[in-house]
Amino acid sequence: MSGVCVIGAGMHPWGKWGRPFTAYGTAAARAALADAGADASEVDFVSGAATVRGGYPGFVAGAAFARALGWRGQQVASSYAACASGAQAIATARARLLAGLSDMALVVGAESAPKGFFAPLGGDRPDDPDWLRFRLLGAANPLYFALAARRRMELHGARPEDFAAVKAKNAAHGAANPMARYRKRTTAGEVLASPVVADPLHLLDVCATSDGGAALVLVREEDARRRGADAVRLAGLSAAVPEYPVAEPEMPYLAGDPPRAGNGA
Repeated sequence: MSGVCVIGAGMHPWGKWGRPFTAYGTAAARAALADAGADASEVDFVSGAATVRGGYPGFVAGAAFARALGWRGQQVASSYAACASGAQAIATARARLLAGLSDMALVVGAESAPKGFFAPLGGDRPDDPDWLRFRLLGAANPLYFALAARRRMELHGARPEDFAAVKAKNAAHGAANPMARYRKRTTAGEVLASPVVADPLHLLDVCATSDGGAALVLVREEDARRRGADAVRLAGLSAAVPEYPVAEPEMPYLAGDPPRAGNGA
């Protein structure tokens, strides 16, 4: 079976710009098309990724980006999978190319984030874990993920140094990317020396809410060869749920151990 290749990539600088998410996505898309040496008229599928913070256009990101780039009758798809939105949008485009339903796919992801902690959508939704943790527990993201980190420490022996190493790795990538919001290398020691936000997470462990966008141009492997493109083959891509998910809201238990079958709990 033929593979799928990236023949163009583009990005809008990340920061706090105060513009609509489509502005960042279209800038990234045009940069990706220029990098691929392709014209927008060649794109027959737009796979968009955004979040609900974009309002209704965020829910229909594929159409929102297609419109911003100029209607050309493209097929579209929209992905909203929180932090996995970009991977889901790429997977959708890859599957369509491999199925022979499209010849060139443009994958666009963008974010226009509010200042401060993310909040859930309005309204009462007692079956929504996000609503529960925000409205009933007051658990904004740093606290929520700190609880998950604490549980990982208890179950798997993770240490604050392990979490700090992730930030150090990410900062090294950012230092090499002219489009990154922060371009300063950070050591694990500096992370651990920063103020504690929600134990065991420090200030430098916490992701900043940022605006920006990124885009890829994808084609089948044989088409990349035919174009003579400087291509990168997608070797693998996956996003999956646990094999045995917990039926209760996905929040770390706040006290004690989870109930066990047969103990009357």
